[in-house]
Amino acid sequence: MFRNLDVGQLRTLVTILETGGFRRAAERLSLTQPAVSQHIRRLESLLDGPVFTSTGRRLRLSPQAEELAGYARRMVALNDEAVARVSAVARREVVLSVGISQQFEPAMPELLSGLTRLLPEARVALRTGLSAPLTARVADGELDLALISAPPRGSRDRFLGRIQLAWFGRHLVDAGAPLPLVLCAEPCNLRVHVLNSVTLGRLPWRSVYEGPDLPGVRAAIRAGLGNTCLPANADELWGLRKAPTECFPPVDPVPVSLVVAPGTKEGVIEAAHLAARDALRCFPYLDEGTHDDPYDLVPEPAQPLAS
Repeated sequence: MFRNLDVGQLRTLVTILETGGFRRAAERLSLTQPAVSQHIRRLESLLDGPVFTSTGRRLRLSPQAEELAGYARRMVALNDEAVARVSAVARREVVLSVGISQQFEPAMPELLSGLTRLLPEARVALRTGLSAPLTARVADGELDLALISAPPRGSRDRFLGRIQLAWFGRHLVDAGAPLPLVLCAEPCNLRVHVLNSVTLGRLPWRSVYEGPDLPGVRAAIRAGLGNTCLPANADELWGLRKAPTECFPPVDPVPVSLVVAPGTKEGVIEAAHLAARDALRCFPYLDEGTHDDPYDLVPEPAQPLAS
């Protein structure tokens, strides 16, 4: 059976030796004298004998306590050194501000897990939003990094891959009728991707819903108001109905990037890159490759028909 020395009891012993008495030791340690006496009695139980012998008004260590006192001084000093070291590390805690596009919210648990594993000294503050506003916040220095649905723009940004999209929502009834689109309000990179798809498909369209965020878009799809493009497994993630592919134009995978603020350290960027790449596996994910910007290759979206 293991028996452990209590650093608090050893500190009491060392303080008694330094101050010359129980009362002064109690004052220095902010303890009561009975508490100091209790610490010494517990050490006596360990030694199976007295800690001090009394010679008049002076306290002397018993022979068996002499050796213990040497260990006590070293253990108390080592304890204080360790506490000071750990506290210094804690004071150097780094706050890492990370943005993530709302459409990638299912990846948040794995992203947080990866960041805390790879950057144990960092406290991660996560912010969600649309990709375009998040990119602006990175440029302004409000965020250190952001995971967005757009190609990389800056030299330090990281291209992560592409996520396959599919059409979701109501079935089309009237052939040739304008496509009822459910969209996020501008600015929204996914909105641009959807409109580019219908433009290339030369389909007329009309807006039946425009909202400020993707949860609203998903609610409109669930209510059967119209159609939009979302990650191809949105039926599994959010219970949305997938639209028949033969009724809708093809849609390209959406590029995913990690945008980086000036001054963000390379080690942080690399860790975030690895964590984000692993977290995105919850989507139909095409791994890294080229990142030609598909938005540069298509004409401006056509104007919608009147609602």
